[in-house]
Amino acid sequence: MTQRIRELDGLRALAVLAVLAFHYTLGTPLANRATGLGWVGVDLFFVLSGFLITGILLASRSRPGYFATFYARRTLRIFPLYYLLLAIYIVAARVGGGPQPWGYWAMHAAYLSSSLEHFRSWNFAAPAFVYAGVTVLWSLSIEEQFYLLWAPVVRWLRTTRLWIVLGAMLVAAPVLRHAMHTRWHPEYRFLPARFDSLAWGAVLALAMQTWGSDPKRLGLALAWLGTVAGLGLGVLLAMTGGQRQSLAFATFGYSALGALFAAWVGWAVLRTGNGGLLGRGLRWGPAQALGKFSYAIYLIHYPLLLLVGGWLRPWLGEGAGAVVVRDLLSLGLTLAMAAASWLWVEGPILRFKDRWAPARGFPIELRRAQIRTVEVMVSGESV
Repeated sequence: MTQRIRELDGLRALAVLAVLAFHYTLGTPLANRATGLGWVGVDLFFVLSGFLITGILLASRSRPGYFATFYARRTLRIFPLYYLLLAIYIVAARVGGGPQPWGYWAMHAAYLSSSLEHFRSWNFAAPAFVYAGVTVLWSLSIEEQFYLLWAPVVRWLRTTRLWIVLGAMLVAAPVLRHAMHTRWHPEYRFLPARFDSLAWGAVLALAMQTWGSDPKRLGLALAWLGTVAGLGLGVLLAMTGGQRQSLAFATFGYSALGALFAAWVGWAVLRTGNGGLLGRGLRWGPAQALGKFSYAIYLIHYPLLLLVGGWLRPWLGEGAGAVVVRDLLSLGLTLAMAAASWLWVEGPILRFKDRWAPARGFPIELRRAQIRTVEVMVSGESV
């Protein structure tokens, strides 16, 4: 049986809602400890990407057209909207800004911001919404470089060596974060220091390939993983408040988040179609829509927030009521534009992508009351 795992779209919805809550309340009277942790939505996106991408690669590594199919699909999914927005930012910056070094734009065009910005700063001036737009591109940089590097690794290494590589990534990333941490937490956007979130997703995909025929064993492992990671994260939150400026959280917090989110993703896959409250919530229609539109929402929500805020501030001021009005209008505009992007840009391209370069899913045998096979199809993966 071939099906899309709708619960994963629900998790995407949770991820993008967390990011929205973070940016919509940042620096306002509505900010609190919960919204201040909304940046963790990006880590959930990373785990989802690591899981889905590794599953695709594992399924197709012995098939013809491995690299061509994978990179063609990634290009058609990510590039069109990304470069459309980047072109808008370049034009707006040239018209309304100051110095515009082309090297800065070339860095973003090549998805290198998660590496190069750590080593140099740029004399760059632009309207506020342009700053907001390019601010979120670092995570796309990390993911694109992961796609580029990870595909050859999965293709050419045996499974036992993949486990070794993933283990090394899980250990090396927190060590690197500890070594490079400052109060400005530069490690947060630095590719090698964030590989463990993607690696946790890849570990889950590999575990499902290895132990997918024994869902009880896999479910027990996920339960232990989620429990240990959740307890560790709880201790870190109590000690540090989840502040990225904290050395302890910078070192171990992202690792705990990656492990916890991997357990969530694994649970969602193992419980596909379950009638429980959580499963129904993840499959709820609005959650499915948010998950479907999450890529566009993520890319456009922050610049639209600053544009709407700039328009409203002279009339409404900056109190809590004004923030609520700004956020509601920004959310409505973001959802409308994301839906339009899906209807006229992303959707048509995805349909072409599925005809031109069909996806390879990976089979997972799940034994519940009876044995059945679910093939995870990722033709609509969002990030």
